Amino acid sequence: MKKVITILLLLTLIVVFQFCSKKDDTATVLEPVLPSTPYNYVVSYPTHIQVALATNDNTPPDNQLTNDGATLGRVLFYDTKLSKNNTVSCGSCHKQEFAFDDNVQFSKGFEGGFTTRNSMSLLNERFYKNGKMFWDERALTLEKQALQPIQNHIEMGLTLAELETKVKAQSYYPALFQKAFGSTDIDSIKIAKAIAQFERSIVTYQSKYDQVKAGTASFTTLEEQGEQLFLNATGPGGSTNTCATCHAPPMFIKSNAPGFSITDAGDTTGINGVNKFKSGSLRNIGNRVNLFHTGTVSNLTAMLTAGAPGTGTTLIKAHSVAPGDVEKLLAFLNTLTDNTIITEEKFSNPFK
Repeated sequence: MKKVITILLLLTLIVVFQFCSKKDDTATVLEPVLPSTPYNYVVSYPTHIQVALATNDNTPPDNQLTNDGATLGRVLFYDTKLSKNNTVSCGSCHKQEFAFDDNVQFSKGFEGGFTTRNSMSLLNERFYKNGKMFWDERALTLEKQALQPIQNHIEMGLTLAELETKVKAQSYYPALFQKAFGSTDIDSIKIAKAIAQFERSIVTYQSKYDQVKAGTASFTTLEEQGEQLFLNATGPGGSTNTCATCHAPPMFIKSNAPGFSITDAGDTTGINGVNKFKSGSLRNIGNRVNLFHTGTVSNLTAMLTAGAPGTGTTLIKAHSVAPGDVEKLLAFLNTLTDNTIITEEKFSNPFK
């Protein structure tokens, strides 16, 4: 009998030890690791970027970008506790290594369901002048956009009340809110503002294209030919639109206006309930996959190639080019890749 009791005690101790060890490991993993001095998010951009920002910035007066605000936003952006079952964060569908886009056609939500549209890259959203977000522009500002995936029944599954309760329960947030907003009070408005600050800080300005415009590098012959095609070649059928009509340099993004958007004859639930969708930035298009709101165009080469698969013939015809121009445009568009933005620590997941 004593032997049985001893064995049971030993087994109990082993289980308790394993549980405690697992608890400690989880606690370590779930704490954000941040530098003692915040990273610099308030950047002095090169002149050609700064000029574009002056006329296209959608930052509201009551949510100016600060280092502490963006730091808090970074933590919130990557925190899986902002989902119903602690499995999904904003960063789950907007991956840094894929230019804050996803690498699948439709993103997986907290219970394994899939989104109905392809994830949209978050690069250079600050330069989308009208400030409206999502493919169909249903969110009027980046601040309003920040809370919608959290409340979506497929993506993250929380109510705003549940969101506030969960964030308040984490020991690392009061100090971060104090630094960002001067108060430890936590609410959904501040959460949205912080996430929006982080997202507005995700700006590409260190690509080869930027070096050329700053006078520190030169295009190859193919790249130069590609730029001229991008700026000057008009569409088929007498169209006066060029690539730059919807993707204006230097950020290669432009707020939608009549005719300046993706047309998809097969989907009539776009901007203002018609078959038009937002045109995002072409920056880092070379390392993104599953393009457009449908996610059916596999990559940049497919986008430029006639007959690429997609939803609706109009969608593809508007973006494919003559076979002899594909190589030139590929060369130019690949100069828009900023490798820093997809590797820099200040934009990475702090939960390590």
